Amino acid sequence: MRETHTGNPIDERCKAAGISRRELCRRAGLSYRTVESWCAGHRKSPDVYQLWRVAKVLGCQIEDLLDPERIADDTSESE
Repeated sequence: MRETHTGNPIDERCKAAGISRRELCRRAGLSYRTVESWCAGHRKSPDVYQLWRVAKVLGCQIEDLLDPERIADDTSESE
């Protein structure tokens, strides 16, 4: 199966690190379906521990994995 990259922060970091989503999932101990759902925006944001595991594999901060547009949308919905 061919991986689709959507331009979200996780995919951008994977590309910069030279690893696929599948490799990210293997190293972070997460299912491919879970990460695919986050990247496609079909699933609520991951919990902090999951984000920490992804950030650790990708060598970045948790904040680097967050999509600012999505955060703004979530904030405006709760107001």
